Amino acid sequence: MFSFDQYLAIDYGSTFLKGVLFKKVLGKVTILRTESLPVVELDENEGDPFEYNIVRFIQSFFPEETRFLLNLGIHNLFVRDLTVPLTSEKAIWEVLPFEVENLVPYPMEELEVIGKTWRVGSENSEVISFNVHHSELNRALKPFAKGDLHLSCLSLDSFVLSSLITKYYNSLIHEKTIIQLDIGGKYSILNILHEGKLRHTRQIYLGGEELTEEISKVLKTDLVRADEIKQNIDFSLFAENLLDESENKFLAKYSISQIQFRNIKKFILSKFDDLIHEMENSIFSLPESERPEMLYLSGGGSQFRGLAESIQTRLNLPVNRYEALGIDDPSLVTAIATGIHFESKSQVNFLGTGFAKRINTNRFKLSAFKPHLILVTISLLLLFGVFIIGMILDNRKIAANKKILIEKYKAGMGAEISEDEDVLEAASIKLKEERKKTEIYRLFLSKESILDLLNEATEQFPSSESLPFVLDNFTFEDNYEIQIYGRVNDFADIGTIQSALAKSEKFTNIQAQNKRLITGVTKYKVSFKIKMDIVIPKDDI
Repeated sequence: MFSFDQYLAIDYGSTFLKGVLFKKVLGKVTILRTESLPVVELDENEGDPFEYNIVRFIQSFFPEETRFLLNLGIHNLFVRDLTVPLTSEKAIWEVLPFEVENLVPYPMEELEVIGKTWRVGSENSEVISFNVHHSELNRALKPFAKGDLHLSCLSLDSFVLSSLITKYYNSLIHEKTIIQLDIGGKYSILNILHEGKLRHTRQIYLGGEELTEEISKVLKTDLVRADEIKQNIDFSLFAENLLDESENKFLAKYSISQIQFRNIKKFILSKFDDLIHEMENSIFSLPESERPEMLYLSGGGSQFRGLAESIQTRLNLPVNRYEALGIDDPSLVTAIATGIHFESKSQVNFLGTGFAKRINTNRFKLSAFKPHLILVTISLLLLFGVFIIGMILDNRKIAANKKILIEKYKAGMGAEISEDEDVLEAASIKLKEERKKTEIYRLFLSKESILDLLNEATEQFPSSESLPFVLDNFTFEDNYEIQIYGRVNDFADIGTIQSALAKSEKFTNIQAQNKRLITGVTKYKVSFKIKMDIVIPKDDI
């Protein structure tokens, strides 16, 4: 079957929706286009902002798409690190809800639990569990409950982000323990991976939106203007010796005083200092043998010039971005990772949980199988077309062969026959009549009739389909001798004819004579003569 798939990965961030459209053809996945749209906040009486923004984003940029991938935010569920005294995967999943039960603020009847084992020891297993309330699943699935929209995967943002490291571990990425930091609009995601597997994830409540709000407050301007100012800081805030020319040019462009700028800079540096401090706490909680060797930085809030170098100096840890993995825009990392996660074998997909299956009523919509139905319809049309054409051709061949049989009947029997009659049946009847006529001759001459001998030779002779041949002459001598002259394609075919005739009880002393290769022809190039005697009954000797 022709393998084609197309789906839209949506990253519902705290301030922006990002979408990446993927196309998969014959196993190769490519990105067709990317789009982003600011998140719109709604009042309580205006409806659910999540559903409104999802539908608005799809209708604005991708109205023709029907398949989607989506993530729950890490703030929408409960993540727990567990040590389970079991080593069997099956046993772990069976006891996982009971292990989590006392660690979450809801009864297990209202939660769906998915776990991932990141290390299996001799006696214990280390597991990270993701626990989501039914109300969050219901909210996430609601935008896709109508129309032809089909949600193919519902994961969570921190896990899909880790799938980037998992995919390239031991190929492009070789560090044993890695940290991922994704700085978003309202919060940041911190992942710790060990040997390519997510072992810890947490949310840090610091993002670019908080910095925008502080700029707006200090400069007494609106948030749109404040965000523009933040995005256009083209020099490092983390350098001790700031270039006066770059600073003065920036301050003059946006009419910012030195005092206002110092207050903004101080606030931004203090927030990033808090962020790095939280990272240090997570790092120091790790065993010495599992301390990180590399940090990967992403997110729209990570684009401050000099931030990567500042983190690297503070943590004494190399800091990379995702350019080496083919992702140039830091704000699209999670959206692209969503598509990579969907194609991976190790997934966290809440659509597979019992509750999601019950409420995801559109998962079997006929439109989801539209390409397959089209392909099946085309295949059936071709099948029926070939079948009908074959019937027509067969009927023509049968009619043509019947005409040949009629001509042979006329030539052999010397009688007319209509096209409606069965030629073979008529010939059989005619043969029986001729046998009766020759009965008297058989009594007086004490030998087989020419028709009997000819019929016997015909029955024993190989069919023209299995052994093509041409009969040139058939001679019946009075001395009980038959001579057959003919042509075949190969010398070996003569032996086949001899063996076939030898099976008859009416012929004996079968000899092949005058075998000769005919030059200048490509078919029936071997002529022959077969001589054989007729068996005389003992009573007649």
